[in-house]
Amino acid sequence: MINIKSLAYPLLQKGRYAKLISLFNKAKGQPLEPQKIVMLATSKGKLGGNLLAIKDYIEKHQLPYTVTAYTEDTLPELGALAQALATAKYVMVDDYEPMVYPLSLREGQHLVQVWHAMGAFKRFGYARATAEQGSITHKNYTEAIVSSPELCKIYAESFGIRQDRIKPVGTPRTDAFFDSAHTQAVKARLYAAYPALQGKKVCLFAPTFRGENVHDGYYPEQFIDLAALAQELGEDWTVVLKLHPFVKNRPAVPASVLDLSAEREINDLLLLTDVLVTDYSSVIFENAVIGNAAVLYAPDLAEYTDARGFYFPYSDYACGEVVTDAAQLAAAVRAARKDDARMLAFQQRFVPLCDGHACERFVKEILEEH
Repeated sequence: MINIKSLAYPLLQKGRYAKLISLFNKAKGQPLEPQKIVMLATSKGKLGGNLLAIKDYIEKHQLPYTVTAYTEDTLPELGALAQALATAKYVMVDDYEPMVYPLSLREGQHLVQVWHAMGAFKRFGYARATAEQGSITHKNYTEAIVSSPELCKIYAESFGIRQDRIKPVGTPRTDAFFDSAHTQAVKARLYAAYPALQGKKVCLFAPTFRGENVHDGYYPEQFIDLAALAQELGEDWTVVLKLHPFVKNRPAVPASVLDLSAEREINDLLLLTDVLVTDYSSVIFENAVIGNAAVLYAPDLAEYTDARGFYFPYSDYACGEVVTDAAQLAAAVRAARKDDARMLAFQQRFVPLCDGHACERFVKEILEEH
């Protein structure tokens, strides 16, 4: 039986952007500019992540490309946008960008997805059981990048594209972790802002949210007693809390714990961290690139697995000890080591190409190859 919804879904997607499609098709009559790059980050107020890393690399090395970046605050009027998109050899996105999916790319044009998340943890895209398979979302990418060759098949499935379009070049934004000037500046800023971090071992507690989205995100307060954790770890440690931005109703934080949930970049906090404690957050991949020890604290593992689903069994993500009982957490933190065999295996499997040269490989394998 024909699924009427699946047939109608792409028509609705195209209808939403009918004017842009028309203007884009008209602008195809203009020459394609081989060195022109347009970056779209329309869900954000400013450029960041992989797109910014690539742009900065191109400008730092004075490569012969012209980069124009559009965010939600800087989008031009529709005609100018259509012309920019139609004449750029490379259009780059790092997230869900609904306006590009109905566009029929011209010959020789590239739509490159430099996805904001790393690794492959919670299912996304067409790998989700609830995904509308008839959608045209993601399916016109000419290339997408990943942090490990093992992930090519997974990302191809999630984006609904052929596996040969997935390019294992690494994650460009992680190059910053290998830039000593950058890391020293970040550390200096954080130590100046939060003197309690100086001279202490840092346990960063950064769980992901529960709930569906930004509107109902929360973290169950009963899962952890932060005051007890800080007391058990002792004076040599500082416990830092970093809640997910979706968690709006913040719990009361004891004076013995430093709440840095307002810090925008968790990656900055990772540079001062000795042991990361998290549950189902993709921050485990960034943490592995930096090389910190980790503990996975998952008191609701069975329920979360049933509700969200992972690409691999949860045990495959065990880059350190897995703890389900809060009473065992402090001991696991004290015992955690960055050279844990589980962490080394995790690094090799999921982030082997995050080595400080991802931007360089991106330019060589995506831009210079074409």
